[in-house]
Amino acid sequence: MLSNLINTSGWTHEQWLAACILAFAVLSIAVVMHRMLKLFRMTKKSSYQPNLRPLRRRRLQAADKSEQQDE
Repeated sequence: MLSNLINTSGWTHEQWLAACILAFAVLSIAVVMHRMLKLFRMTKKSSYQPNLRPLRRRRLQAADKSEQQDE
């Protein structure tokens, strides 16, 4: 039975069409799954923190520390 499926010389055009549609569906599902996994990985990453000048960074850290001390 497997040898009949592997031997494509005797396939009709309906069988070729079914095989092409099946291959397209499998490829489409693989691409969608890959993009979803890529999206989930991207959402797990920490948010972007800009590279601020050292003086600006110190001011922000000092402000954060003073807010924490006030609490």
